[in-house]
Amino acid sequence: MKKLFFLSIILSFQTVNSQQLFEDEPVVRVRVMNSTATIKINFYDEWTLRSNEFQKTFSQENDEVIFAIKDENILINSIKGETILSGKNFVLSGSEKDAALKIKDVPYGVGWWWEGKEDKIYEGELFFYVTAEETFEVVIALPLEQYLKGVVPYEIGGDAPLEAVKAQAVAARSEALTALQSKVYSGEHYDLTSDVECQVYGGNERRTKISDRAVIESRGLVLSENKIPISAYYASNCGGHSELIQNVWSDRFIWESYAVSDFDWEESHSIELSNDENIREWILSSPQSYCNPYIFTDLPQWSKNNFRWQREFLTDEISIMTSGGNDKGKLLEIKSLNRGSSGRIYKAEFFFEKDTLMVEGELNIRQMFNPPLRSSALIVDKTEEGFLIQGAGWGHGVGMCQSGAVTMANLGKTFDVILKHYYKKAELMKIY
Repeated sequence: MKKLFFLSIILSFQTVNSQQLFEDEPVVRVRVMNSTATIKINFYDEWTLRSNEFQKTFSQENDEVIFAIKDENILINSIKGETILSGKNFVLSGSEKDAALKIKDVPYGVGWWWEGKEDKIYEGELFFYVTAEETFEVVIALPLEQYLKGVVPYEIGGDAPLEAVKAQAVAARSEALTALQSKVYSGEHYDLTSDVECQVYGGNERRTKISDRAVIESRGLVLSENKIPISAYYASNCGGHSELIQNVWSDRFIWESYAVSDFDWEESHSIELSNDENIREWILSSPQSYCNPYIFTDLPQWSKNNFRWQREFLTDEISIMTSGGNDKGKLLEIKSLNRGSSGRIYKAEFFFEKDTLMVEGELNIRQMFNPPLRSSALIVDKTEEGFLIQGAGWGHGVGMCQSGAVTMANLGKTFDVILKHYYKKAELMKIY
């Protein structure tokens, strides 16, 4: 048994002294693209492109290469349109550990309201495959800690206070590790994906000294229960109250830390949010909570946009949207049938002129709308022209509230105290 030392973390969070799970830091394979038929790459350093038959080295002077697909083969073209190489699969490897390249117009947030494309800078070893739909599947293999440096600033922001970012690093490492073990996000060529269904991995573009430091200072630390690493769920803003895991993912294991849900504050409120009248009062109020940007005004803009929000719909618009394109007539009413402890609806009924639709699952309810709603902690009112939906929070509400973590850090709480607030039964464990 190794005795583990990590600074002087003894406070409210005890580090488990157990056999480390890995002798060495694991390598993860992350799918970063799977829906694009053309890829443009700029090289910042020396890179070698390999296939079974060919090998070619590129450097900064090779301004840009373009990957295209023809007859199930990959073509590597110069910016002038000349084909340099062709083959079935390719691997790009940097000459140095920190060699970087830029991929232009990488899709992100597909299917959500923030969907778009942006240039991304990546490190690691890149693998290129052709899918059955004749698009590129691009997978990056890199050490877990290097991967986390491209996750943490995208998930909580690279300019957030250090202790909040360290808490995020531990949660993200825990989530990545358990995903590696369970293979919940894996495919033939990859272990993890790079968008919100897993964790957002965006490469180097948003890395900061703070986010890199948070990963380095928490190296190898994960959350555990009974010396077993747990899935450390988190979401952008809980709206003031966390949610029970079984109301969000009924098929997932209930760790002790998720067997309770609570208000995001030091003291509990007396209001029962599973009640329709109470949740209306809650959503229309500004309750004391760590994630309330109207009380803690130094919270970032992304938090201010999501603690309380509203969307308005015209009757025809919402009727077509929620009917899935089928002719069900006008939408007459949306009724909540079951709410969780945070007020999130996980079973709802949509009443149309010609039909009634039952929807189960908080994400399924959110995805009835285009783009999806920020949260299912919501109330619905009819207006003269349609419907007004008002809601609380962004995300599922299970585990750590990232907005609340930022406030706690701003108030001087250390990362272990922050984690203990959101994962009450968990301990820190070093895995390598």
